[in-house]
Amino acid sequence: MLERASAKQDLKDKLKEFTSLIGVSGEEQDIIRAMIKHMEPYADEIKVSTLGNLTAVKKGNRPGPTVLIASHSDEIGFSVKYISDDGFVYFDKIGGVPNNVLVGRKVWITRNKIPGVIGTIPGHLQTPEEARLVRAAKDLYIDVACSTREEVEALGIHVGDRAVFADTITEMGNPDYLSGKSMDNRAGCAVVCEVMKQCASGDFAGTLVIGASCREEVGMVGARALGHSVQPDYVIAVDTVPSGDTPDQRGSRSLLPISLGKGPAVLLADGCDSSHQYGVFSSVHPAIKKAIETQSKSQEVPVQWLTLVGFLSTTDAAEYAYAGDGIPQASFTIPRRYSHAPVELLNINDMVDMVAILKGIVEEENETINLDFMAY
Repeated sequence: MLERASAKQDLKDKLKEFTSLIGVSGEEQDIIRAMIKHMEPYADEIKVSTLGNLTAVKKGNRPGPTVLIASHSDEIGFSVKYISDDGFVYFDKIGGVPNNVLVGRKVWITRNKIPGVIGTIPGHLQTPEEARLVRAAKDLYIDVACSTREEVEALGIHVGDRAVFADTITEMGNPDYLSGKSMDNRAGCAVVCEVMKQCASGDFAGTLVIGASCREEVGMVGARALGHSVQPDYVIAVDTVPSGDTPDQRGSRSLLPISLGKGPAVLLADGCDSSHQYGVFSSVHPAIKKAIETQSKSQEVPVQWLTLVGFLSTTDAAEYAYAGDGIPQASFTIPRRYSHAPVELLNINDMVDMVAILKGIVEEENETINLDFMAY
């Protein structure tokens, strides 16, 4: 129990730190630096590629396969598109930011967190039509309380700079529940850093590679390159997944039959069909599925199982399937509510359970895992 309580606090501390950083797709340097700081005392080797992928290697004390356990480091956000002569900042969305969560929000611009607000028509001046309208990002602007373009630029804001929702972690009445921005996928970043820490003794077979891929939110750009670079025997992609346990989703519970606090979720099959932006698909390798099942049972740690096919939702696992000769993979995910909103909500116990299972796989399953597809 003490070990679990310690892991919970470590994960909570990492999550608070990681979500406070700005690391929108293409500008992940600060979150990568933070992950390096946490893994450097335990890893044998750490590298960052020119694209922005992070790898931290820990070699076991006996021969065995190489397993890559990887999160993605980036978050959704915005990019400065244009600064008007009268000092308003116009922006593009980076990643899947819902339009209906934009208006009236505070934002941070650049990694220095320059404050701004996304403007809104005053409620008492809105027509009934305007009150019902969801305005697109192209019709909105950020107000940084400046009167000229020169004043904005003097603050350090320029075209191409990234921005995010200005939000920090809130502990709910039950402190196991945490809400804030970029749980996707700073929760995964915290988990993989904790796995490296807990496997620091090196008492396992093979090699553990902890990875953080870049630019997942804009098309899983980094994952295939990471897979080609590491060439692991198998990979577990650590991410978050929408839960289906809120009143507005219960009518379609069969679509998302997972809940917060009932364990991490394995996506047995996930992907987007070709009518969506990404025509990708992944299916959990039977050997990894068996390893997760074994650890779930032996540690008495719950796991949720589902398929998520045909939605605009997938993980880096879909890209690892195309790397090298096709890397055996699994999507191992942390349930969270209110996806891609600044109030994403999760239960820290699901992260603790995920770390326990991943540590068990590295230390107990890696030596005997049978990746022969036809053996199942």
